[in-house]
Amino acid sequence: MWPWEHLAFGYVLYSLYANAIRRERPSGRETIVVAVASQLPDLVDKPLAWAVGFVETGYAFGHSIFVAPVVCLAATTLAARRGDRSLGGAFTVGYLSHVAGDVLNPFFLGRGLEVRVLLWPIASPPADAHGGFLEHVLVYLTRHVAYLTAEGLTPYLAFQFGLAVAVASLWLYDGAPVASDLWRRLVRRTR
Repeated sequence: MWPWEHLAFGYVLYSLYANAIRRERPSGRETIVVAVASQLPDLVDKPLAWAVGFVETGYAFGHSIFVAPVVCLAATTLAARRGDRSLGGAFTVGYLSHVAGDVLNPFFLGRGLEVRVLLWPIASPPADAHGGFLEHVLVYLTRHVAYLTAEGLTPYLAFQFGLAVAVASLWLYDGAPVASDLWRRLVRRTR
């Protein structure tokens, strides 16, 4: 999944949880935590593989089902100690949504579940030989753009646009967290 897809998936899951279980909309702080946590596995693993060569693939520590519970527990404990348990929940939902998205995304593209992304150090998906960090990003981005534009408006592309509209609508329904906080601060400063 692309970073914006991880963000959208994490935000939707957290918003549904916050609205349905806690009966309140996500705050700006919770939204920021979900955003960061939804990117964290890739922010750890991709540079370790593509820039440093410390691990073979971009699916290692950050994606591992053996590491994820420890990271989520640590974040939840830290949030509880700081007096805001909701941030621990936001982190956990964001982080686990990333890992779940990487397992599920290939299935939705017709390739089956990719459970190997969870199993480091026991197993990992095969490594790609694209060179360094920038080369990896450019190869994947070029492939993605070619896939999206190859046949015009495909069902997949229509789904992506519909999903973007749905996520934006949910975010607006939630009160546009983060943006509304920034707007209120800006208005206070100009008074």
